[in-house]
Parts: sequence; C-alpha cells; structure tokens
Amino acid sequence: MSLNYYLVPNQMSNNGDNFIAVSSNTQTYTIEDVFDEIVHPGSTITKAEALATFESLTDGIMKLVRRGNSVVTPLVNIRSDIKGVFETDESSYDSSRQQVVVNMSPGLRLRSVENEIEVTKVTPQKREPKLFHYYDNSSDSSDESITPEKGARITGDMLKFDEGDTDQGIFFVNTDDGTETRLDNSLLRNMPSELIFNNPALPAGNYELQVRTGLLNGSSIRTGRLSGTLTVA
Repeated sequence: MSLNYYLVPNQMSNNGDNFIAVSSNTQTYTIEDVFDEIVHPGSTITKAEALATFESLTDGIMKLVRRGNSVVTPLVNIRSDIKGVFETDESSYDSSRQQVVVNMSPGLRLRSVENEIEVTKVTPQKREPKLFHYYDNSSDSSDESITPEKGARITGDMLKFDEGDTDQGIFFVNTDDGTETRLDNSLLRNMPSELIFNNPALPAGNYELQVRTGLLNGSSIRTGRLSGTLTVA
C-alpha cells in the first residue's frame, strides 16, 4: 500500500497558482495490529510477551518524561516545553496562565522510512464524514451490536457536527423499514476524529449508522456511513 495524495490550491501562496498535497490514507492501525505484525507462527515471542514488553518500555519512558527529562529513542524523540507568556523575568509558572506540553519528533530510524514510502496520486476525495469503526461498550464489540441506551463510540474523520442543527448528527436508519432515529441529548464528546455518546432506545432490528455534518456553515449536509450493518438483538 502506498501513501495516497491529491492536490489542492495553496491558500498560503501569494500568487495562488500553485498546489499542495493532501494525504488521503484513512486506514488506522492500533498497537494490537502492530503485535499481529511481529507475532506469527514460529515466532520466538508471544503476543502476551510483546504486550508486557511494550507496557514496561512505555512505563519507563513516561517516568523519565514526568521528571522533565528528554528521551531520545530510535523511533521517537520526546521533550517537554512550557507554553504561555510570563509578564516579567521574576514571574513563576502558573498553571492557569502557562501549560506544560510534551513534544515529539521522529527518531533516526523512523526518519529513515521517509525515503521508502511509495506515493500514489489519486482523485480528490469528497469532503464528507468517514466512519472507521463503531464500538459498543456493553457488548464489548466492534461494528456488530448496538446496546440501546448504553455507551458507544465512533471513530473516523470529519465527524464533528453542529449539535443545534437537527439535520446534522448521528442517525440510526432501520434497514427494514427505513425509519430514522437521530441521537438526541446523549452526546458526550463531539470531535472530528471521535464521537462518544449513549445509544438511543432502539427496537430490535438491523441498522445503518450515519453521521451527517454541515459544510460551508451548514448550507450543505454531507453524510458518512459505516460499512456494514449493526444489530439490536
């Protein structure tokens, strides 16, 4: 697989006649997927051992960072900084005015991968919500079951919507009769890459999950759909 890209006008250009690349890859992998890459039949390390090693390594790095140290690894470099303005040279750190932030940059080995990534030019994507996965907390399932009135989460891209616009939001569409149920007053997190909410009280059946967002100040509604159907038993 390659790094897919398309071109858009460069808004920062003075003459406005050149373009910049926008990455259009949407596949996201978790640490579990990484373990699957390194643990295979005949491997000398098990998935449990890989997880334990990762947790130990992560814990060690976090301990060093908590002490204000910088950490340099082949994969990533980590250092802490302070954001904010101090009024005088005698001022001290105030968490209500300044903020400690952790900055990361690629390590030497990760930078070496840059020259190995293949690129492919593609047709520009339509700007619309993209739903990667639906997670149901009660059933501990992904892209399968809906537990009415219990917690759930959607991951994706361009998911954030105007909660005050009834044309926008999270919609459960019954695939048998086409009835729509819009999530109402149960949204806990509304971000471009993640929506957290409590499922509505849905009757048994199969549902298509949609997220509808407004572009250009809500004048144009775009709909993203989760691949496959979800089921209320």
